[in-house]
Formats: sequence, C-alpha cells, structure tokens
Amino acid sequence: MPQAIHISPIDNVVVALHPIAKGTLVEVDGLAVTALEDIPQGHKMAVKPIKNGENVIKYGFPLRPPPPPPPS
Repeated sequence: MPQAIHISPIDNVVVALHPIAKGTLVEVDGLAVTALEDIPQGHKMAVKPIKNGENVIKYGFPLRPPPPPPPS
C-alpha cells in the first residue's frame, strides 16, 4: 500500500496517506525522500528542498504567497 500520494507532477510535496515515522524512506512516482520528522496522516511532506520565499505547490497550484519584499 502506498505511503503517500503525489497529486500533480509539478507538486513539490506529497500527502501522507498514513502516518509516516521519522527516518522512513518514502517512494512515490519515482521520487524517494526520507522523512526528517514524524508526518501525520493527511499532512504534506516536501519531496525537494523548498527555499525561503518559494511557494509550496500542491494540486499544481501555489499554497502560500511569497513573503512581502523587505522594507526599503
């Protein structure tokens, strides 16, 4: 049974179908990442580094806007 689902090929996260324990190797759609912490069922797990200010992509769409620019 799969541990996670990668909803869209452009998503940078997967969604846990079951609780995932820290240290578990998760393989889905040719991606393989190790959980750095316990991931509860239904929560997101990054499948590649997401830089500060970079959008989390889920369902093929950004979930959060980038932070505002620093004051001048």
